[in-house]
Parts: sequence; structure tokens; C-alpha cells
Amino acid sequence: MGRRSPLAHAPHPATSTHHQVLLNDKVKPVAGPIVLATDASVGPDRVAAGYLATTGHTGLRAHLYPRHLVRPRSRVVVTELRAVYWGLKAVLGEHPGRPVEVRVDNLQALRHLHSWQQGGTDLPEGYDTHLRSQGRRPSLLQLQLLAEYTPELTFVHEKAHAGHPLNEAADSLAKLGLRCVRGTVPRTELPRLVPLWATGALAAWAA
Repeated sequence: MGRRSPLAHAPHPATSTHHQVLLNDKVKPVAGPIVLATDASVGPDRVAAGYLATTGHTGLRAHLYPRHLVRPRSRVVVTELRAVYWGLKAVLGEHPGRPVEVRVDNLQALRHLHSWQQGGTDLPEGYDTHLRSQGRRPSLLQLQLLAEYTPELTFVHEKAHAGHPLNEAADSLAKLGLRCVRGTVPRTELPRLVPLWATGALAAWAA
């Protein structure tokens, strides 16, 4: 990592665990093309996704992920792709039709995204494609459609832990979500920490 992670300043109290943690927020955007950075953090039975865009959209999601669902390697790729989905959902909801460059540091996830843009239907091994609660389509199937049918989307590789402000922030947000769902960071800290870190990263990006 090119600079000290803001996780070093996060509180470490002992609190109860949570089944799910999520936060979507919006901070002041920066001028220029739309760039979205996403990342994931994965434990044995919990996963987390984080994202930050130059539009100011930022957020994290973390939840329990039973080990039997997919193999550990697929669990990582699934969570990386979910981070892309949640980030794009936030950005495109406010900026439909605008070109968006999505920066991903997981090469296997990137291969899926490029394949889907060309009409491919491959999914991470073991991914459950059954409808979710209330008849919702699984998030990766929704992302597959976004990748194929949304013009002006570009998916590029971003080297991890190389000091890129947006990627570092997405990484820190994902780790924060994982710690929160484990119970080592209180849920009440998220509304303070997420916009604080996002604003700092966007300032560094614009500098």
C-alpha cells in the first residue's frame, strides 16, 4: 500500500456481530470523466464489497456467506463482481448514458466483465442463479445484463495496493465492512467513516 490505510484510525471496540451491513452515501464529486473503483474483502464465512466514484457515490456492503455456497476462490470473484454491480447501480442511477470507466483489481472478475460485454454467459463456478427473496434476479445476472447492454462502459485493470487513491479507498471500505459485520467496528461508525474516507480519497485523486 502506498500510504497508511485509514483503517489504522478506525475504532476497535468489542461489539456484537451482524448478519448484514450496508451503507450507500454521496459526497462532493470531483470534475472530469466518471471513474469508479471497486474492491472486495473476503473472510472464511463473511464477505464485503466497497466502491467509490468520482461522482461522489460511495458505499459498502457486508454479510454472512456460508462456506458451502461456492469455493473460496469463487467467493472472492463473486464479491468483487458484486462490488462492481453496487457501484454501477449507484452511478448509473444518477448519470444514465454517461461514459463510466470501472477500475477492478481482480483479473478473474475483469475477464467475466469483458466476456459479458461480448455477450458471454459464463459465471463464477458454483454461483447460484435461482431467484432471490421477493423474486429478485441475482446481482451477477443483473450485472451481466448491465455489462452487455449499457454503452459507454469500460472495464480496466487497476493494480492493487499501488497507492491509487480510489482503489485504496474502495479496499479500505470493503475491509471496514468486513470488520463491521464481524462486530469489531460498530455499525454506528459507518455514517461518519465512509464519507470521511471517500472525501479524502477524492481530494487526493483531484490533486
